[in-house]
Amino acid sequence: MCQGSTLWHIFLSGWNQSMKTVGITAEYNPFHNGHAYHIQKARELAGADCVIAVMSGDFTQRGEPAVADKWERAKAAVSAPEGAADIIVELPFAFACSRASIFAAGAVDMLACLGADCISFGCEAEEPELLRQTAKVLVSESEAIEEARSGFMKEGLSGAKAYELAVSRVAGEEASGLLLEPNNILALEYMKRIIYWRGRGREIEDLPVTRYGSGYGGVSQDGLDFAGAGALRDMIREGADVSRFIPVEIAFEDGGAVSARYLQLLKGTVLRSAPEDISRIRGVGEGLENSIIREIKTAQTTEDLISALTSKRYTGATIRRALTNMLVGLSWKEADFLTSRAPAAGRLLAAGEAGRRFMRERSGDGFTIVTNMNREEKGLAAADRQMLKLDETAADIYNLLCGRDIYSSSDRVTSPYIE
Repeated sequence: MCQGSTLWHIFLSGWNQSMKTVGITAEYNPFHNGHAYHIQKARELAGADCVIAVMSGDFTQRGEPAVADKWERAKAAVSAPEGAADIIVELPFAFACSRASIFAAGAVDMLACLGADCISFGCEAEEPELLRQTAKVLVSESEAIEEARSGFMKEGLSGAKAYELAVSRVAGEEASGLLLEPNNILALEYMKRIIYWRGRGREIEDLPVTRYGSGYGGVSQDGLDFAGAGALRDMIREGADVSRFIPVEIAFEDGGAVSARYLQLLKGTVLRSAPEDISRIRGVGEGLENSIIREIKTAQTTEDLISALTSKRYTGATIRRALTNMLVGLSWKEADFLTSRAPAAGRLLAAGEAGRRFMRERSGDGFTIVTNMNREEKGLAAADRQMLKLDETAADIYNLLCGRDIYSSSDRVTSPYIE
């Protein structure tokens, strides 16, 4: 049983799992050939019978609306002709739309509670052992790094830049160099959280897989059909054909319309809010609320607003997360409460044959895979009901942005995709 608590213990002694499982943390925004390659490689290296993916919902770690909804992306991941996952469970919004350390902690904790034997993730580093050694140093020297980070932030630097400089000071330039690549940043956070679980008697293997074919923001130049997620999102926004880079057809949303509705909905939210109300939103602080109130009135596009608010202290990603938290209504207080515990429930988005078998074998374990919110929410702990309600609100906001009927598209009506 995995129960949410400040100790975040896990008790799996009653579950006689026969399937070897490998867990993956993902956004699949969109699901592409590189993701299929990663799933194939992780399954092969782990000798796994089942691949479990914990995936962001309709809003991503950078605070952006996903290019396709969570159901569509999960369906693509389990229905790929090759390199398909077996089961997709949603990473709750409170973790998903967060800085790297919270995102990683939530994903790893869920996979640990689901009983994953090992956790795999992509990285840019060619030498996984360098990541492992760096992660150990980041854990053992965490107090010194945090002290240095606080000092750099007092100089007006963003949290990300302050952390990079703090790591360089305490752990050396080679370690801080890893932080220059987006997948390495998350890989180190996953490894740090795996170390946490090992310290509590849960032996989880880390399984980094070096990116193949293209970088995060690039397109392969050697005839291979690989493109990074960032490059694909740019291509989708420009209306380019991306079919060669994705293994299954995906219904993408109209990014321009979504962005325009995002700004209008945000304007309405800000205009009816007092500064003290905005300052309570997670990600807002130190006067940012006043800048938001000032800039929202003249912003013509979402990107104009983000650009106007971005500074040495606040990166674009930090601003996007704060604005999205404002739309969803997530406060500092609620976010701190929800992310201080391991989730004991998660919504099923999609499952294949091996995923269905996995759920049957682990039936009765303390972690609830929610397949029908209306039927199952009453049996959940209050905090998990609160977490799912926040996810439901985020999905409703996303559906508004996409111009959909929010009842027929809601989490209470939409069913998981089952292969």
